[in-house]
Amino acid sequence: FQKVKNNDVCKKRSHSTEIKMLRIVVARASVAAARAAVRPAVTPFVSQRFMSEELSPQDFDRKWVAYFEDNSLTSREIRRGLNDVFAHDLVPDPTILTAALHATRRVNDFPTSVRIFEGIKDKSPDEETYQYVVQQLQPVIQELQLSTPEELGF
Repeated sequence: FQKVKNNDVCKKRSHSTEIKMLRIVVARASVAAARAAVRPAVTPFVSQRFMSEELSPQDFDRKWVAYFEDNSLTSREIRRGLNDVFAHDLVPDPTILTAALHATRRVNDFPTSVRIFEGIKDKSPDEETYQYVVQQLQPVIQELQLSTPEELGF
């Protein structure tokens, strides 16, 4: 009889413990649901990342040249910066592209240097503009011994 009585006490304790745990889970779930209801489903991260300030063309160029001249940049950070630069509706200035090409060479990221030329071609409204920008970058191309996509057969 004593054994059964102790077993009932254990059941009562485990039942009360289960109720406490259930209350904690429900409370946490309701807090998470409230937070999710306050936040929008899609965060406008991209617009906050690079369209938050109006810069003059000269300030824009200075900002990105300074960014790409940072010696501590990793290959990933260089690609992210290039994505931000090419997200704007313009063909980047050759000074920005020169700094970006030097940055890719600094981290030995040849594929990204080729992607820079692909980005220029994509942003250029016509072949003449693309050729002009490549001509402006010719000293850097020779200095860093880079290849354009055309030279690689693309």
